[in-house]
Amino acid sequence: MLYVEEADLAFIHVPKNAGQSIRRALSGCGRLSYAAMARDLGVDEPTAEGLMEEPVTGRPGIDTEVQPEHVPLPFLKLAFPCTFERLQAAKSFIMVRPPRDRFLSALMQRIREYGGAAALRVDDPLVAREARRICNWLEGRGPFCDMPYIHFSRQVDYAEIAGERIVSALFPLERTDALAAWIKRETGLELDVAHDHARREPKAWASSLQPAVRFIGRTLLPQTLKKAIYPLWMNSAAFANAASRYDTVRLDPAVEHFIAEYYAPDAALYAEAQRFAQDIMHPVRLAG
Repeated sequence: MLYVEEADLAFIHVPKNAGQSIRRALSGCGRLSYAAMARDLGVDEPTAEGLMEEPVTGRPGIDTEVQPEHVPLPFLKLAFPCTFERLQAAKSFIMVRPPRDRFLSALMQRIREYGGAAALRVDDPLVAREARRICNWLEGRGPFCDMPYIHFSRQVDYAEIAGERIVSALFPLERTDALAAWIKRETGLELDVAHDHARREPKAWASSLQPAVRFIGRTLLPQTLKKAIYPLWMNSAAFANAASRYDTVRLDPAVEHFIAEYYAPDAALYAEAQRFAQDIMHPVRLAG
């Protein structure tokens, strides 16, 4: 959770939902407080801030590593009670997106982090195989906080606990205009969200270059040079934003069915967020 103390405003970071962009925007509005998380972790506030993206163990009631930045609400309440209490008392919001798009985005990140394929097209056969493995792992699971799979957690688990809504507001990923309007209305803060965290993939004509590029990057280039070149390569004309093609990619019918069923609550949440954003920007005025 990110908390702007002067505005009593909390943001729950749903993985894969523009968290970095929102973090930067909020930090431009006021100081982010990590005091509640510091009390939960038994450390000072600067240390708590540094641990937000790190694996943390030994939390009460949780037998796995968790990342404080990405904790579904049932586990936030269980293992981070001071932070949860702060959330309940504050105005709060989350960002949501279509669940299938989010699943594919999470899938590409997982392959990059655990499979070593940094530049991969979403229609690569490896993506379909990994999708089947992920669905097998998710089968029958309710809320979870296992770090290797946290990007596949349901969005609804960051909005409510056992059907009880906890957060004050939800916004579609693409409606930062409505988010800014709501924050201005509720807190007086001016929020400016920059969208600069989109995942990139090779264009079709550049796919054949990838094996050679990966070989050079992994075996021939010094690490410092590779880090310097990587962003230039990813932002070159050989790449495009991956999300623009998610609708055109078809996975196995069984995988598509599982995604639709498992994330059905998220689809309903996204539809609710769309209505909420519309009401913020175009409120209905009652006659009389």
